[in-house]
Amino acid sequence: MATVENQLTEHLPDMGVRIKFISTYNDCGKLGKLSIALAAYLQFCVALKNVDIVHVHMASRGSYRRKRVFISAASHKGIPIVLHLHAAEFALWFDGECSEKEKRDIRNTFNRCAKIVVLSEEWKDFLISRDVCSPERIAVVHNAVNLPPKNMTDYSCNAVLFMGRLDTRKSPDVLLRAAARLLPRHPQAQFVFGGDGDVAVYEQLARELGILDHCSFVGWVKAEDKEDTFHRCSIYCLPSKNEGMPMSVLEAMSYGLATVSTPVGGIPQVISDGVDGFLFPIDDVIALSRKLDLLMSDRDLKERIGKKGRSRIEDVFSLEGFLCQIRLVYGEICR
Repeated sequence: MATVENQLTEHLPDMGVRIKFISTYNDCGKLGKLSIALAAYLQFCVALKNVDIVHVHMASRGSYRRKRVFISAASHKGIPIVLHLHAAEFALWFDGECSEKEKRDIRNTFNRCAKIVVLSEEWKDFLISRDVCSPERIAVVHNAVNLPPKNMTDYSCNAVLFMGRLDTRKSPDVLLRAAARLLPRHPQAQFVFGGDGDVAVYEQLARELGILDHCSFVGWVKAEDKEDTFHRCSIYCLPSKNEGMPMSVLEAMSYGLATVSTPVGGIPQVISDGVDGFLFPIDDVIALSRKLDLLMSDRDLKERIGKKGRSRIEDVFSLEGFLCQIRLVYGEICR
């Protein structure tokens, strides 16, 4: 979500759109979070006097509860609202955790918005199937990335990259268990884990599996270090249980890494299995190890998949196209 916010605030002014960005959250203690939210709301109320559109970026759970207050304030002022839904776990939350009263509240909040931007056709179908909002309110706008100028991937190396929070949802344990199966056949393989979260837990699992010497846990990768991290590897793996439209997959493919992922959220809109990437079922260690073995055993296949993935990003998921789509959404509700 932060990446998309940064893209919009950085590039939309070049297209004639004036932006005032207000952050409502920081990962600090309860008192700190409350102070930030209150300060943001006060800024927001002042800003409402001079805006044509309110663009709200939302996930689920606490993010929804926080943002609904801002949506309500804008709605009472009669200002059109674009709700940009990024939640990887929105379906899990809506179906499994929300009471009927909470679901009615969510539907009411969504229907206060002029447009609901979702990251893939799968998310559009979900909202329609649950009657969260009317179909005509929904706009599918895929996430996008800047394409690096050149493909610098060294396809002779067998280094696999994972980037994201190390937690149950992202399932780095599945990759670690697949790595343990692969290393007897590919003893030079390396596995790089970039991200925060339960790092010590997964380091311990790597130790128990006897593969820690082949694993690097590098922590959260800053923007300025991403390029070097991608260039260290030739394969990218994201074994998530659920996603929206993960930026890490788009970024990895844009760098030319052969990408292997689960078919969750909007990922099937990005990857055609066996054409420009590989897909495998959630939590299926054996299937993942087989896909990785194919790539590690066949450099030409790995290079072909990597290059086709990069072309896929260039053709469909370019930053310029994304910005134009958002600009069109704004234009529709400001006629």
